[in-house]
Amino acid sequence: MENNFRDARPNLEAVGVEMVESVIPYEEAKIRILNASHSCIAWAGTLIGQQYIHESTLTDVIYAIADRYVTEDVIPCLGDNGIDLPTYRDVVLKRFTNPYIQDTNQRVAADGFSKIPAMIAPTLQECYQRGVRPEATAMLPALFFVFMEQWHKGTLPYQYQDGILDAQAVHEMFEAQDPVAVFARDKALFGDLANNADFLALMREKVAAVYTLIN
Repeated sequence: MENNFRDARPNLEAVGVEMVESVIPYEEAKIRILNASHSCIAWAGTLIGQQYIHESTLTDVIYAIADRYVTEDVIPCLGDNGIDLPTYRDVVLKRFTNPYIQDTNQRVAADGFSKIPAMIAPTLQECYQRGVRPEATAMLPALFFVFMEQWHKGTLPYQYQDGILDAQAVHEMFEAQDPVAVFARDKALFGDLANNADFLALMREKVAAVYTLIN
């Protein structure tokens, strides 16, 4: 909790509350580590026929995708922000393996078109700004691309929910001559990376990797 009170406050530390000067680093860590990896696992799990988050996370190849994303790209981007990020990563991924939560891939996979620009694109952009090719992070939008391709074909095992889904535009993307290029050049999703030739090449590589994963 942010230690920003107008007057005297109770001794919240006595009941286990951690007081910090700013919650912003914690919010950013949650968005990029917990929320983004959660969606990554849901998209990947759906693509290989799984129903629940815990079984998807316990699949070695999916766990490795999420772990690499956080370890190789997110943690270096967030830097020394006062949080033990490797421990937070491990706690989050372990929590996702809890079978008693019974969280579904359908619930977590929702709203990808708002999640990518808010939760994933910032790490992609910051990696390029640091001179690093975001190999691990690029797997996340690649998973979503193939996930939406299945939606387009009507082969998803459930109804996909997305508050800003433009169904016609998505169908047109997959009917285009080069769907990956249309996707990677979408400024609403990727901002300035939409004009980055290396990012387009990277997305082609990672989409191919997802096809290999699920076939």
